[in-house]
Amino acid sequence: MLYPGMRLKALIDLQRAGSFIRAIAAAVSVWPVSRRAALSRPALSLLALALLAIMPACSFLPGTGPTSDAVSDNATASVRSNTALPYALVDVSSETIGFLSQPNLVTFQGVFPDKRPKPVQVAGIGDVLNVSIFEAAPGGLFTPPTAAGARPGNFVDLPAQAVDQQGNIRVPYAGEIPAAGRTLPQIEQEIVFRLQKRALEPQVVVSLNQQHSSVVSVLGDVNTPGVLALNSVGERLLAVIARAGGPKHEAIESYVTLQRDGKRVRVLLSRVVQDPRENIFIRPNDVIYITRESPTFTALGALNQNVFGFNSEISFDTETLTLAQAIGKAGGLNDQQSDPAEVFLYRYEERPLLQKLGVDTSRFIYDRIPTIYHVNLRDPSGMLLASGFQMRSKDVMYVANAKVVDYYKLLALINNTATTASSTANAVTNVNTASKTRW
Repeated sequence: MLYPGMRLKALIDLQRAGSFIRAIAAAVSVWPVSRRAALSRPALSLLALALLAIMPACSFLPGTGPTSDAVSDNATASVRSNTALPYALVDVSSETIGFLSQPNLVTFQGVFPDKRPKPVQVAGIGDVLNVSIFEAAPGGLFTPPTAAGARPGNFVDLPAQAVDQQGNIRVPYAGEIPAAGRTLPQIEQEIVFRLQKRALEPQVVVSLNQQHSSVVSVLGDVNTPGVLALNSVGERLLAVIARAGGPKHEAIESYVTLQRDGKRVRVLLSRVVQDPRENIFIRPNDVIYITRESPTFTALGALNQNVFGFNSEISFDTETLTLAQAIGKAGGLNDQQSDPAEVFLYRYEERPLLQKLGVDTSRFIYDRIPTIYHVNLRDPSGMLLASGFQMRSKDVMYVANAKVVDYYKLLALINNTATTASSTANAVTNVNTASKTRW
């Protein structure tokens, strides 16, 4: 007994079988007469039903994941859009190469123009100071009479004084002495002024016992990260990194991030090593962070490297890289597939630079604008332009296929389809012949 749902499914299966049989019959109608005669109507029906029966088995075929139809059909909710991302298209030419041939390098000296060391060292909150008070003769405020003979010299060393949260230290008979933000000689003068009416011609020496305010933090990929105290003569960036044990990786793979006064600058360590102007003086409370990140670009399209199946993400292996060098690193253009006139480079570009290039940036909302640069290597000057065009880390280079490649693909598809159909017809003919011979 067939239930209503079962009857409906059976009806649908019969309709599908009939449609499939008609489709196969239409395909067979274009075969030669001799081949059509070899395939009887019952054999055609059996072939169609057999093929229809194995169609659900397609779900058992190998695959790397769900199909796009399955992803779309099984979504509980989705946000779909046909709106294209707006971008700027710029031809690399004699008019634009002047702006694109300069490496867009952020520098320490450009962001922190004052490269001098801090002129004087001042005490800060948390610093620990030593205070020694001298008097002109025994029997003063801090020294006993000579008869006492308790100690030689007319001076006294006070216990180490830590600068409190209010920026003060405490000296007996002088009270609270403002220390934070003052140099050591200024603190000495203030103590002498407070004691001159009590002590015998007092003289004061203040020295630094422990330094906690003039420090710098060195973090990340260094061998001994931590907080380091700066000396009074001033220290440069590379010296501080060396005191932290040095970088763990090569300079070309290490970026130095310097954070100071709310500003944050990131520079390749190899540039600091090569350019002495980048080795700036470090200030108290600077934060230095070392990270490993090799500059890379992505090479896609009709390039020999991609044809050979190599990795499409390529390291710079140098501080600066031109487009011509990047093409060389990717194995060059594939002679059987590429269109040298259609070489593109994708990146997000800053608005001010695009304005210099003549792009109407009023149509874009954000300051970082999607940009595609186009280079025509069929032009005799194209390779010279590519030799001047500076790459940036995370750029995407794409070489388009020649238009004739699409026709080759279509012809190959037609040829493969015809070959498959011919092979299937031969197989059916052989089966039909064998069945007649047997029976």
